Amino acid sequence: MFIDVKKQCYKGLDFTSHSVFGFLRVAGTKKYRQSKRETVAANIKGGKGGDKFQNGGTLIVSPGGKEVLLKWKQERLDDHVTAEDLLKALSIEGALPEAAVVAQEELDKAVCEG
Repeated sequence: MFIDVKKQCYKGLDFTSHSVFGFLRVAGTKKYRQSKRETVAANIKGGKGGDKFQNGGTLIVSPGGKEVLLKWKQERLDDHVTAEDLLKALSIEGALPEAAVVAQEELDKAVCEG
């Protein structure tokens, strides 16, 4: 896992920032309001540090970095890569374990902790 704390790779990977309007667009949706209620009720805390306007993504490369196996770019605040896409990129076949399905559902619920 590589975390680009100084965000030097973000520009090259085309991981853009969103604006306050992007947050307001998501915050006004039924999906966000429901997620917010559920995360508060479940006492799920989100990360409070860092650049709250920076979109990210997921990049998986082959050993030695010779081939990009997955490049997924976050377009909206409520976007996230799916467990299925991660497993496919890693050539892991078969049904998702129940724990992964539950984790994906929890991720879907905890869209944006604000």
